[in-house]
Amino acid sequence: MGDSESTEYTFLEYVNMRLVMIYTEDTDFSGETPGMGDSESTDRTVRTDSTGNANYVQVTFTMGPQYQPNTLGGSDLIPLDSVRAGRGTFFDSTSLEHLCTDYTDDATFGLYSFDGDVSDFNDMVGQDCGPKSAMCASPDTVPDQFVSFNIPLGFEVFDNQASSDLSNNIFVDFVVNVVDTVARDAAGTAAPNEGGAPWQMKTTLTASIPIVDGGINIFCDGITAKTDLKDVANVDIVVGSADSG
Repeated sequence: MGDSESTEYTFLEYVNMRLVMIYTEDTDFSGETPGMGDSESTDRTVRTDSTGNANYVQVTFTMGPQYQPNTLGGSDLIPLDSVRAGRGTFFDSTSLEHLCTDYTDDATFGLYSFDGDVSDFNDMVGQDCGPKSAMCASPDTVPDQFVSFNIPLGFEVFDNQASSDLSNNIFVDFVVNVVDTVARDAAGTAAPNEGGAPWQMKTTLTASIPIVDGGINIFCDGITAKTDLKDVANVDIVVGSADSG
């Protein structure tokens, strides 16, 4: 779900986004709802615990056939310290948070005040009914030129945020770091300042997606909402300077 764009001025193509919410599955099969007697239905449905939900945003894109992740010197296709996200009406770079470094380095994380334990988040995502998606996992290889990257947002970030005027949005911003294999092979041993083509390239991807009713993929509640939002999500791609090989 999200916008789809390509441009001749960057190596990124067909950028899309989707929002994901995971509830905690109710595994109490007693047939009773606390305080309500024998009223809990277990027939052909997955019941959920209504206390809390975990949220993340998935960003997908493709790269041109000549580009591969730049892993030289310990680099990553998507450097985790560059990954930021935020929520609001308008993009504000100063309000974005480094959620991937928080997620990978700390015991707790979350957007603004929507924080909680990393272990609780992973447990919710990893349920049998959940998506079991890896968070903040930058791929070392991209054989089909397709990249899927998940940014954990925290807990209950989407609650009471859906709006018909698209005034509440999730924003993401991160660097994509690649090697241009054609330029690298053509350069041979010549460095760029000796006439060789620069072949290490970086681009900043900035994107947004609105929080709207029916626009969130929901897991573990018995209902999966799937709505095409390509007409309302926005993606900006900023070409950065090329590093020398």
